[in-house]
Amino acid sequence: MLRYICLTALLCISLTSQGQQGDLFLTHHSLSIEGMDNLNFDITSNSKGQLCIANRSGILFYDGDQWDYVSTPSSALSVTFDKDDNLYVGCVGDFGKIDHLDNQYQFISLNPNENDHGLYNKTLYKDSSIYFMSENNIIRYHTVQKRANLLYLDDKNDYFTNMFEVYDEILVQTSDTLYQFKNDSLSSYNWNPPSDAKFLFFDKHPTEDKYVAGTTDNRTFIYRKPNFYECKISEFLEEHESFVNDGKWVNDRYFALSTLEDGCILYDNKKSEIKEIINQSKGLPDNQIYTIGADQEEGLWISHAYGLSRMEISIPFRSFSNFQGLHGNISEVYFHNRTLYAATSEGVYFLDKEDVYKNTVYYEEKKSKQTAKTNKVKKEEPDQKQEKKGWWIFGRNKEEEKDEKYTNPQHIRKADKKQYVKRIHKEFLHSKFLFKPVEGIHSKIEKFIIYKGKLLAAGTNGVYEIKDGSGELVIHEPVRLIEKERKTNRLIIVTYFNEIKLYELDDEIWVIADEINLHGNLILNTLNDVSGRTWFITAGALYEFNMLSSNTQDFNVYVFNNPFVDKAKLAYIDKQLYLINNQGYFYLNTTLKKIVEDTTLLKQIGPPLKHLQQRNEIVWVYNGENWYQIHADKRLEMQENFRLFPNMNYVSEYGGRLWLLNESTEILQYEPALADTLIANSKMFFRRVTNNNGDVKIQNNMSFTHEENSLHFEMSRPDYRGLLKAEYQYRLKGLNNEWSNWRENNRIDFNLQPGSYALKVKSRDSFGNVQESEEINFVIHPPYWQTLWFYGLQILLMVMLLVGSIILNRRAKSKNVLLTEALTIITIVMVIEFLQSAAGNYLSIQSSPVVDFGLDVAIALCVFPLEQFLKKYLKAEKEGKGLEGMGIIDILTLPFKKKKKEAVST
Repeated sequence: MLRYICLTALLCISLTSQGQQGDLFLTHHSLSIEGMDNLNFDITSNSKGQLCIANRSGILFYDGDQWDYVSTPSSALSVTFDKDDNLYVGCVGDFGKIDHLDNQYQFISLNPNENDHGLYNKTLYKDSSIYFMSENNIIRYHTVQKRANLLYLDDKNDYFTNMFEVYDEILVQTSDTLYQFKNDSLSSYNWNPPSDAKFLFFDKHPTEDKYVAGTTDNRTFIYRKPNFYECKISEFLEEHESFVNDGKWVNDRYFALSTLEDGCILYDNKKSEIKEIINQSKGLPDNQIYTIGADQEEGLWISHAYGLSRMEISIPFRSFSNFQGLHGNISEVYFHNRTLYAATSEGVYFLDKEDVYKNTVYYEEKKSKQTAKTNKVKKEEPDQKQEKKGWWIFGRNKEEEKDEKYTNPQHIRKADKKQYVKRIHKEFLHSKFLFKPVEGIHSKIEKFIIYKGKLLAAGTNGVYEIKDGSGELVIHEPVRLIEKERKTNRLIIVTYFNEIKLYELDDEIWVIADEINLHGNLILNTLNDVSGRTWFITAGALYEFNMLSSNTQDFNVYVFNNPFVDKAKLAYIDKQLYLINNQGYFYLNTTLKKIVEDTTLLKQIGPPLKHLQQRNEIVWVYNGENWYQIHADKRLEMQENFRLFPNMNYVSEYGGRLWLLNESTEILQYEPALADTLIANSKMFFRRVTNNNGDVKIQNNMSFTHEENSLHFEMSRPDYRGLLKAEYQYRLKGLNNEWSNWRENNRIDFNLQPGSYALKVKSRDSFGNVQESEEINFVIHPPYWQTLWFYGLQILLMVMLLVGSIILNRRAKSKNVLLTEALTIITIVMVIEFLQSAAGNYLSIQSSPVVDFGLDVAIALCVFPLEQFLKKYLKAEKEGKGLEGMGIIDILTLPFKKKKKEAVST
């Protein structure tokens, strides 16, 4: 009995210690494609880290920023990538490949059977072959030979249920037997599987040579050839009657099991214990899981009826927002007496433990008096007594369960003359944590403060004292700011009416001790420093009080420009009072007695777009890219992990851990000991290439016509955390050999002239990591009228016309005059146009139409003398002095005639 009590106590302590650790970090993703639903069947990722999802309506691609969709002829049930990242899909009654055709990426069927009605719910890639499995057949498609082989089961009553790759072997599970698929046939597999095992899944460990395996009877194993080792989680699954449908390794330590009604179970294989049960109470929208998959950043993707959720283990944040009971926008969290309190727009809540029980109805036979006496004697026996107590604490033994089935309601017949008594057994299930409201507080609370060990909560209705789960209104003022004065131990309260009131506790009653008048100035912040001085900051000035009293005017005023009425943070940094708002960093120069800007901090950090302050006065600044901590000694510390939360609006430290609020809706705990660099393992890739006609197949040595010279390259770098904020630069050889400037736009647009080009792209993330793509070569062919063969054809035609025109001009006197004149004009026009076109292409300048017109005029003026020469000498006669009267042939042959004449005279 003592052992039982100790075990129960340890169980409760374990639940208490683990319950307040918070939940694993979850993010939720909804499809942004119109008309798509959330019924997904398979999730995988390619070598670049891009997610691929088999959906009821087709194939979805996701990189953390944009969704892409490719339709399929029927519901896509399974997907797999080959070594070159080509995607193969199994559908309802069809299977195929996603490839480029007709200027777009689309599903291309590989199934020759048009009357196929099978459900191809498993697709595998191995050794240049793709295996598609339906309940009726298995098809092996060879990707190189482009040939398919079909396999049927001999027994028509048998059917295929699953297919796995285990230790480089293809294993096939049928309704009765597990086979090895080899040489396009089924054979028995030589191993020692667990008894009566029908396998649901095998998934290989990321780094080790072992597998996690699950069976239809909810047993889970680690398979390390040749032995199976059953995991302790099998006991949990049997006890809770969970129906497991899939299992995946998330990283080298944890694997996850998806269930049909209990969410996902994350199991620590190293410690042999359940790490987390991810269900609705942990922030998951639904407990029925369709499918799961893992990405390259150790993220687990969970598909459910409301979309996709991503859980990450290694991220050093835990969520406390999934506990039930919390309402309103959160303004602050605080630990007091080891209890977590949350101030919200609807009151104050505290995190508490609650036990969950299950009421079981059973029936006992009504005993007669004589039977009751007999039972009474039996109860006094020690063994019976011990069994009875054991039954109540840890459940019934088998004999009692056997007896009880005859006293269940469905076994009680109306004709039975025995009488029964209804009993209810209250069975402890587990403990859970939930937020409970602090009774008596129903207004907006913004600040917690400790005064003489009392927990006070201040808000728009006043100040409440919280004790034993209830709140008592002790100061009825609309509080905007509250601070404790060190010198006199009074409360400084600034109201929404810009009144400064000093309260003190007199015999458990709060009374007004004094009031300070700042003539209606809007008070934005206050600070009572360690020396006892009190500072108030308004929209136009900083007030310094050595002693707060309405009877003295001992205060100083320093002009401070705050045009946007920003609540400036007041903190001592490097022993100087700093004022930080969204305009910059300012400090009080005690020598000059004025407020001066600190340009050094501005250069080091950048403008403080957002600024927060811990209770120990450490200031947090967000410059649009990173969060920085400014410590009291002016030491700067960049917090890379907090890039996840650019909209963080509260941060503080309790118990060595940082607590933050994200957009007033989520309470998160950060543990520096678990900090991860969060550097992504995904790779940059060309997400999409398009031209004037549509999508282009992405490959090296692409070729385009002159009409496809408008090219658009779209880059991607998968980022499911939203941390990378990738920038891109590019270099296009053939246009400009210089690298472009870094830019956030991932789309590169070109409008190019014919020629050969080589494009290379770099990406840089917010951690400074640079990735460089392989060089992609492509060529834009010129139009046919700018090709050499066309120029040669033109020259040949012009020579023929020129010769024909000369011959006709020499021979035609009165005959064919009209034809001769027309041919002469055509010849002259073609020669001039050819020369003008060639000169225009050679001197082409992309500018305005006016400049192009001027260029054409200049070219025409240059060829004008040639035109006159052709007109004059193409039609010349044989008489005349000098060159006059000579034709083109005579002019061209003139040097030869001179040499001949000289030879004859000699």
